[in-house]
Amino acid sequence: MKKINVEKSLKTEFLGNFIIALIVSFTLGIFLFYLSNGIYTDLKEEKYIDERERAREYLQEIVENIEDRETIPLNSIRNNIESRIKTNNIYHLNIVDDSGAIIYNGGLERLDYRDFILYETFDFNGSKHIAFVEGQYQGNNFDKDILAMIVIIISVLFFVVLFFKLSNRRIDYINEISHKVENIAKGNLSTSIELKGNDELTSLAGNINYMAYSLKERSEYEEKIEKSKRELITNMSHDLRSPLTSIIGYLNLIKDDKYENKQNLKEYAEISYNKAIQLKELTDRLFEYTKITSEKMIVEKQKIDVNLFINQIKEEYAYIIKFNKLDLKTNIKNEKLEIYADPLLIVRLFENLIMNAVKYAKKPGDFIIETDSDEDNVFVRFKNKIQEKFDSEDLENIFERMYIKDQSRNEGKSSGLGLAISKEIVEMNGGKIWAEIKKDYIVFNLKFDKNK
Repeated sequence: MKKINVEKSLKTEFLGNFIIALIVSFTLGIFLFYLSNGIYTDLKEEKYIDERERAREYLQEIVENIEDRETIPLNSIRNNIESRIKTNNIYHLNIVDDSGAIIYNGGLERLDYRDFILYETFDFNGSKHIAFVEGQYQGNNFDKDILAMIVIIISVLFFVVLFFKLSNRRIDYINEISHKVENIAKGNLSTSIELKGNDELTSLAGNINYMAYSLKERSEYEEKIEKSKRELITNMSHDLRSPLTSIIGYLNLIKDDKYENKQNLKEYAEISYNKAIQLKELTDRLFEYTKITSEKMIVEKQKIDVNLFINQIKEEYAYIIKFNKLDLKTNIKNEKLEIYADPLLIVRLFENLIMNAVKYAKKPGDFIIETDSDEDNVFVRFKNKIQEKFDSEDLENIFERMYIKDQSRNEGKSSGLGLAISKEIVEMNGGKIWAEIKKDYIVFNLKFDKNK
């Protein structure tokens, strides 16, 4: 599967979301603070105006009361002021005459600071007097701090909401990945995660898809192997039982002296011997296939000159090919064709394909071996004429274990493992093998990477 290129980091994305949320929240906080501070200041100023107005009314009330009692002694005026101050002890009151002498000082005794001072002039006993009222605003000293705290809380909440809103897409993707992984863990290997973005999460999703795909392929492969094993056991049981039954039958005839003369005895013994050889060939093939398909099989690759190998094997098998009425022809490309493979396995591969032609080719007829190459690959082809008609299903199954055309099975001349072994050898060496029909020839094509 295609590897996912990570173009941006998830950590960087979340850090960017954090910074964006922080800047926007900070900006919002400043805006809210100045907006609320302006509103707060306006409201506070209205409140202070009201408080100063009440203090002025209080002062005017004191002055009017004194002016109305101009003939009353000063002590009586003081007593009257004291009684009023006791009911409204939130201001400090000073009254001075025109010479600056204080004739009254009372009310709120201690003022740490003064927010406002109001005064009013009046006539008393024929002289000018001034009454001063000092006071503090009665608002809460913590009003501004509370306002700042509210703004901070709103900004923090907005930051959290905005950050999660910005990151929610990736968080939802994490939840989606988690859900799909749970499905895969339950055995639904067809589950696939949609790839979104190009960060670590996308790479993780791609790797999980690859893992599920690999597990599915592995599961299907193991299921196929298990099915093939069952078929192998069934077919081998049939193929082993047939010659074994013949051997036992003829040996029983010999044991019970049920033959007419020495010629019959020799005939029975020869048939038993041939069946035993056939049985040995079947068991040898089975052992060879088991060995090659074993996971412990070690492939020792090295540089191989394909043309040289074919010329050597051609000389070794020339008599067998000729004896079976086949005319061997070679079309070797005139250059050194090197591949990187295990030489012992490649020899076994070529031998299998030659013996396959010896067994099944139409006789008399041509047997052709060709080599060719392109920029990246080396090709080897084995061609022979066919006796039986092959259809597409035959070509698809020809490399399967124990696949034998009915006539070959009936004649007892095939184990059904030769081409399966050939396929395993090719794949173990990184190559590819396939069969095709061209006119009245069957062609076995081998492709290997060129050793450069």
